[in-house]
Amino acid sequence: MTTLLSLLLLLCAPAALPDTAGVPEQVQQPVRQFVRSHEVRIGWGDPIFESAMQYEFTHIGKPDTRIDYITGHFFAEYQYHWLSWLASGLQVDFCQTGWHDRRELKLDPQAGGHSYYNLSLLPAVRFTWYHSAWVELYSAAFVGLCINGGTERDVMTGSTIVLYPAFGLTMLGCSIGRNGWYGTVEWGGLSAMRDVNAIAMVSSRILAVSIACRFNQTHRRP
Repeated sequence: MTTLLSLLLLLCAPAALPDTAGVPEQVQQPVRQFVRSHEVRIGWGDPIFESAMQYEFTHIGKPDTRIDYITGHFFAEYQYHWLSWLASGLQVDFCQTGWHDRRELKLDPQAGGHSYYNLSLLPAVRFTWYHSAWVELYSAAFVGLCINGGTERDVMTGSTIVLYPAFGLTMLGCSIGRNGWYGTVEWGGLSAMRDVNAIAMVSSRILAVSIACRFNQTHRRP
């Protein structure tokens, strides 16, 4: 009896399975499509370069100088993801340093402080070379303009605002997250210089962290 039931089940099994003989292959197995998306992120980078320069400034160049603050690099970025491995957009980076002259403070305790800032506008392109469910690894390049300003006047132009060519690289970036929200850690550097005698940044913002939000817009056709 058991043998007879087994034979009946084997004979009926093909009838219970869907017939895919006439169904196109792309319908039988759905194609995984890349979704084009927008990304906005904000972050902060270290002031290691600025701190080193200010140490030299206060201990060698002007020992009567007292550093009040160094903000580090605050930045915001927009990227449009054209392909799974390619995105482009714009980054805005800001860093400022302030100080007092002790000699001025001795003469006037309410003497105003001094400062300089670098505001960089950087068109960017990003290459993502590793994908997983939670982690992406990428590199990026930036080329743009640095606006250097503050209370001090430039030696060559006499102006308080000077423009420098700016560029930068993200040697290695790591994005961790899913469902549209990510945290990132980056290793790279920003530079801005007019010539060897007029340098605003050299390999500044070596390490940076940020939070990002990615939201979808269009689907790429298969």
